[in-house]
Amino acid sequence: MSEIKYAIEARAYDIVGLAAHDFWVLRDEKGNVLGQLHGLATDTKNKIKPIGTIGDKLKFYHFGSRAILLGLNPACNLNFIKAGQKSKLVFSGSQDEVLSRWDHAVKALPYLNSLNVPYTPLGIVGVAHINSNTAYTLLGKLMGIPLHNFSGCWQPGCKNTDKILSSSQLESMKYPQDLPGIYSA
Repeated sequence: MSEIKYAIEARAYDIVGLAAHDFWVLRDEKGNVLGQLHGLATDTKNKIKPIGTIGDKLKFYHFGSRAILLGLNPACNLNFIKAGQKSKLVFSGSQDEVLSRWDHAVKALPYLNSLNVPYTPLGIVGVAHINSNTAYTLLGKLMGIPLHNFSGCWQPGCKNTDKILSSSQLESMKYPQDLPGIYSA
């Protein structure tokens, strides 16, 4: 009998059939959602917006029961999981293996939010897009898990993590161990 696994999956929230908002989901051994990690456009009053405009910031969020358990208790506990959404299991392992990677990324959120990273207006204006997909890529790298690129949808911003952290900063903040969890390609 195989060991019951926790899992981290990549998901793509469809935006009008043209683009995607990529994010991370944490599941327990029964498949229940424990958390979601997002990068979202946020205005100067800390209100989450569906599309960023001039003056908005990219803020990093942790939603779900794991966020509440860790004392984050977000003022707004959103759920971006929808039926039929594209998803890909990218890492599974024991509860300790998976939660240590997830919590490692969560611990970086206050620092990342302190950087006050400008959100690219409307998600498309400018040479270097900084948006939710940039956050998705950065958080995946911090957890040391495989990134999944969803085919068939535009995902601007995925390659611009260097606009938030330098390569040396990213290297120093990455998950420190290579645990024996199962990676999925």
